[in-house]
Amino acid sequence: MPIGSVRPSRYVIALALGLVLIAMGAVKNTQPAFALTNCSVSDSFDSEERAFHELINNYRAQSGKAPLTVSTNLNRAAAWMAQDLGTKNYFSHTDSLGRSVATRLSQCDTSPQSGENIAAGTYRDGANDAFIAWRNSPGHNTNMLRGEYLQIGIARYYAPSSRYGWYWVTDFSTSDDGTNAMGGSSGSSGGGSSSSPPPPAPSPSPTASPSPAAPPPSAPIDQAGAQFSSPSEGSTLSYSAVFRWNAVSGARGYRIDIGTTEGSSNLLRASLGTGTAVRIRGFPSGGGTIYVRLWTQLSSGWIYNDYEYRLSN
Repeated sequence: MPIGSVRPSRYVIALALGLVLIAMGAVKNTQPAFALTNCSVSDSFDSEERAFHELINNYRAQSGKAPLTVSTNLNRAAAWMAQDLGTKNYFSHTDSLGRSVATRLSQCDTSPQSGENIAAGTYRDGANDAFIAWRNSPGHNTNMLRGEYLQIGIARYYAPSSRYGWYWVTDFSTSDDGTNAMGGSSGSSGGGSSSSPPPPAPSPSPTASPSPAAPPPSAPIDQAGAQFSSPSEGSTLSYSAVFRWNAVSGARGYRIDIGTTEGSSNLLRASLGTGTAVRIRGFPSGGGTIYVRLWTQLSSGWIYNDYEYRLSN
């Protein structure tokens, strides 16, 4: 799968906006991490959490942003939240105790002037999976590049009987609490505990017109972004095709981009409202590949899924 896309055929994904924290460490520490209230977990750094720290700091450097140091307390808060999401089998920034991000981080010895990114997915075990998913979501990407943030912490957790399996939590802070988990002198530092010029447009260009909404599936994928149910990815499109997708809980609207390169919209960009189907007319013939990006607007921002189709000869 090319970098910059999240393909539904491979990933079951979930995202939500908040903050980013990453943890690096050379050795594992299995001692429990303690904080003020309900943030005590048994956790350890692993290679993927270390890799995420490198990814985000390299990414920030490319945008002229300062690197983030790793707060012991932010790691602890992230580790608690990742385990809570997985073991309680839910997906929200409001934790199982009813606490908001600010309240929870305050009770975990961190600044309430913070943020949080969360992600989950069946195959989201690696640092690159989480990084690409957040980078491809405008709101989460803004969090990763926010210049006001000074410290970060990260955790991932695997809950095999949960809905999504892998859970990632990253927490940011605008203040420096004086701890440095990378230095190894601040006690236990949490992570996850278990174990993301185009060719000229063919003519004519497609046009979009409303189509009766398809019924939503029985279990919409909340916070994951709408996914096409038809046409199936990789199929061949003739002059006209009806695209249908699942309804996403809390979605404010959907948008579609169609282009001749991945992520482009040189053929069509159309707002789709809150329906779950649209007919696209005017696909050119002659073979080749066409790229379709389906956007979902959530309260946290826009997220998308990418698809490839063939054009008829």
